[in-house]
Amino acid sequence: MNTSTTYTQAGARRRLRRRAQHGFDRELFCGTNGCASRLDLDERTGLATCRICGFARRVGAATH
Repeated sequence: MNTSTTYTQAGARRRLRRRAQHGFDRELFCGTNGCASRLDLDERTGLATCRICGFARRVGAATH
């Protein structure tokens, strides 16, 4: 394993630990292509959308 791979993996583990410590809900965390924002959930439709990059994800069951 080369040095850059080791540093990359260590950084990924640190990020996961920080998210777990701060209570980030992975389901509502954007993280697409470096975007580090939370998704806004529309509880009526069950669609979570990122205000920054526009990424959308359907979560849970929609309640009509």
